[in-house]
Amino acid sequence: MKKFLFMLGILGLSASLVGAGWFLGQRDRLITKFYDIPTIDKYLTDASVKTLMIQQIDSGRVAEARDMLQLELDIDILTLDGMVDSSDIRSRELAEKVFARIASNREKHPSTNKDARVATEIASVLERAKQKNQEPLKP
Repeated sequence: MKKFLFMLGILGLSASLVGAGWFLGQRDRLITKFYDIPTIDKYLTDASVKTLMIQQIDSGRVAEARDMLQLELDIDILTLDGMVDSSDIRSRELAEKVFARIASNREKHPSTNKDARVATEIASVLERAKQKNQEPLKP
């Protein structure tokens, strides 16, 4: 009788582990599906924006295409600035270099952003990156 109860307990434990594994697997699959749709939507949006920019360039409306690219870049700057603090050192350093390069380009070709608050926020991000890249390396 003791062996029977022991075996029944082992069987119950095994069934519980299988059930827990199935549940966790289903939950992970559901989480993955939540990321699939936004990823697809992002690429569809990017493709449509790029198509529109190409059409503007082809029709001679270069200034409008530049404004759209500038807006896309502004969105990328703000998004990356919000994410970079939680990333690894390599990504932070790369982001600072990219921001410094953007800042250098913006000195020659200023942004046409109409929203003063957003323009100020972007300028502070770029200025911070520019200052970090001008500091001498510390051993």
